[in-house]
Amino acid sequence: MEAARKAMGETVRNGLSILAGVFLILTAIRSFPFWVRTRFWLPKYVHLIAAIGGGVGLWCLANVPDDAPLSKESPVAKLLFVLALPAIIYFIFLLYGGQRAAYLRHFEKAVSCPHCKLPVPARHNTDSAPDLKLPDVRGHCPHCGQSLPSQQLPSDR
Repeated sequence: MEAARKAMGETVRNGLSILAGVFLILTAIRSFPFWVRTRFWLPKYVHLIAAIGGGVGLWCLANVPDDAPLSKESPVAKLLFVLALPAIIYFIFLLYGGQRAAYLRHFEKAVSCPHCKLPVPARHNTDSAPDLKLPDVRGHCPHCGQSLPSQQLPSDR
């Protein structure tokens, strides 16, 4: 009876792991179009955190003992080991909506484009992202390129 309960628990745990993986993949697929639409923009602090992660990976690689399995691998495997933590940082930031929240916080939404229904940024919030440059949106939607009606042009403040 105990063995059957353990087997059932393992089956449920494996099923939940697979379900979590499917949800993770679906969420990543769902967030990819927004990432492309913003031209792969990410705030500077994410790059800083990823660079720190890369430094931690290099530090770990430098302290690998000679008898460890990683020290017997090729240089490509060592490079992938170093790049693993920055990749995880970028993936988690995108997956949990950090890019969307940062993008919406850095830009003020004036109107929605009548063609693609995406927000047309009215002005740049220089307090939160002084290094980011906006495309010229006078008359055209930066997402789809269609011309905006004159009453829908973003206002200058």
